[in-house]
Amino acid sequence: MKKQNPLTSATRKVAFGAAAIVVLAGATILTGCKKEEKTQPDVAGIERPSKAVTETYQSGTHNGFFWSLWQSDGATGTVNYANGPGGNYSVNWNGFNGNFTCGKGYSAGSPSYKIGYNLGTYSNSGGGTFGWYGWSRNPYYEYYVNETWGAVSPHTGTYLGTFESDGAGYNVWTRWMTGKNIDGGDGFRQIYSSRVNKVSTGQNHVITFANHYNKWSSLGYTLGQLNIPAIMVSETWGSNTNGNINCTIWMQ
Repeated sequence: MKKQNPLTSATRKVAFGAAAIVVLAGATILTGCKKEEKTQPDVAGIERPSKAVTETYQSGTHNGFFWSLWQSDGATGTVNYANGPGGNYSVNWNGFNGNFTCGKGYSAGSPSYKIGYNLGTYSNSGGGTFGWYGWSRNPYYEYYVNETWGAVSPHTGTYLGTFESDGAGYNVWTRWMTGKNIDGGDGFRQIYSSRVNKVSTGQNHVITFANHYNKWSSLGYTLGQLNIPAIMVSETWGSNTNGNINCTIWMQ
């Protein structure tokens, strides 16, 4: 990653190809990380890219929280990301073609995290999910706790059963990915819990991550080192997608 100078004003506009991304944050920007694009079959008229692409990654700290914004190269359309007070952030996008993720969280993951959050607004005409997200090393896992999702269901791979956490039912899925992991090596595993019923907006909710970590471990999928940032992620992918998300997180 190539580290750039800190932002000198509250607003900085960064252009990636034909896509314009507006970041509202007084934070250091990191660029140049690469991650393999995941593959997904066409569903409901939404096509996800099936080849590896160069991607752009930005991250920093804001009010004690880690934040990041990632998007695939060659994307078109407009994405507006803003860091609000405390653990709040918002993102809206129009006519977006490609894949992006963004969110606020912490500079390292932990199996003991208990995350409170309020999803004030959620609309997403594309694919992609909203929930707790991160990576582990040794072994390489990309993990999700999916609280809600856009127009396309995230339920793919091998179904491993259902369990209850924080008063909600979750389905567990896993699949092996042949793309590049976060360190540029070949292959990694996805593991995720996905709510049986999508979360409601405008109410306080909790994710007790230990419940998911322990459930995955009991099924033979134990995460590795978690000294990698973890965020409450907002994601979209697809063609000509539009959406608006506002979220606030805190540590319980």
